Amino acid sequence: RQRDESIKVLSLLLSATKKENNKLDGGGETVLVALGNGHGSQESRTLIEEVSHKTDIPIDLQVVNEAGASVWSVTEGAKEEFPEEAPAAIAAISLGRRLQNPLHELVKVPPRSLGLGMYQHDLSESELDERLHL
Repeated sequence: RQRDESIKVLSLLLSATKKENNKLDGGGETVLVALGNGHGSQESRTLIEEVSHKTDIPIDLQVVNEAGASVWSVTEGAKEEFPEEAPAAIAAISLGRRLQNPLHELVKVPPRSLGLGMYQHDLSESELDERLHL
């Protein structure tokens, strides 16, 4: 039941996006899809590809690093940029923007939330901020 609902929603999204693409660039056939690389991404990829096949809407599915997107989506900066959007929508926008300009999006994320490896925690938060000139 939930899978059927997901397929229905994805079909509507792909159709609406393709229609919008046609308005913007006069007939772009392929829909660009940004998919975060987090938990459940493989299952999401499979579902999106299935919907693409069923609707006969070609997609260009790009996997993007979603490190820190949910953390940034609840910051004051995110709320100022998108005052009308819920944090989940802001995180989704950030993932899409990471295809356009990854560095521009990643600099918004607090360094502790980037998942840079175990050594990032060797410094205290204040020392990390100081060394990064924050």
